[in-house]
Amino acid sequence: MAPFRIRLSEIRQAHALTSTEVLIEKILDDPVYYEAFIRDISNGSPDLFRDPDFWIHFRDKLLPSILKSRHYPEIVIPESVTGHELYSMAVLLNEAEIEYRVDLVATCRNEKIRDRILERYLPNLILKNSKDNYELFNPGSSFDQYIDIRKGKKYLNPGLLKGVDIRLQSPDQPVCSDRTSLILYRNRMIYLNAEEQYNRLKKLFGEMSGSTYFVTGVRESIDRFGLDHMYS
Repeated sequence: MAPFRIRLSEIRQAHALTSTEVLIEKILDDPVYYEAFIRDISNGSPDLFRDPDFWIHFRDKLLPSILKSRHYPEIVIPESVTGHELYSMAVLLNEAEIEYRVDLVATCRNEKIRDRILERYLPNLILKNSKDNYELFNPGSSFDQYIDIRKGKKYLNPGLLKGVDIRLQSPDQPVCSDRTSLILYRNRMIYLNAEEQYNRLKKLFGEMSGSTYFVTGVRESIDRFGLDHMYS
C-alpha cells in the first residue's frame, strides 16, 4: 500500500485537491478525469532494460528457444503503463536481426496511457538509468542511437514501434493468441493484493498454450497460488 499512498498524495498535490474525499468525488463525477487518474495511478517499469540480467538471459537463452519452436511467434506485454518494457523488447528484437517476423503486442487500459507510450519522452533521470542498464545489456554499444532530440528534450526513436500492435484492453479481456510464445508480465503483481494476483494469474495461465513462456519480476512469485497444474 505504501507506493499506492504515495501516488495518491502526488496526484492530490498535482491537481490541488484538498482531501481524498474530494479526489473520490472528482473521479466519480468527471469521466475525463477518471481516465487521467487511471493513467497516473498505474505503476510501470521506471526505466528501459530494468534488471539487465533478465534481458541478457532472454536474448541469449529464451529468444533462441522461441525462434526454434515456432515461426512468426508473438510476444505480448499486458497492461503496459510507461511502455519501457515494450521499447526495451523492441530494441532487443531490432538488434537480434531475426530472419522472420516476431510480432510484438502491448495492451493498455485507456487512450491516455497509450498516448503517453506513443509520446516516447524520456526525462533525464530515466534516460540516464536506461543508458546505464543498456550498457550492461550490450557493452560497447551506445543507447544514443535510439534517441531523438526535439527542442532540447529527448525522445525514443519512433521507428522502434514500427509494426508493433498497441491495443486498448481491460485486464479481463483475453491477451493470448495461438501464436503467443511469451507473456512479459514483470513487476505488475507487486502492486496487486493476493486475491487480484490469483485472479490475473489464473486468467493468463488459462489462455496460455503449453509452449508459452510466462515471465514475472525478480520480486514476484507464482508458486504460492496452487496454479502449478496450469503450467509446467
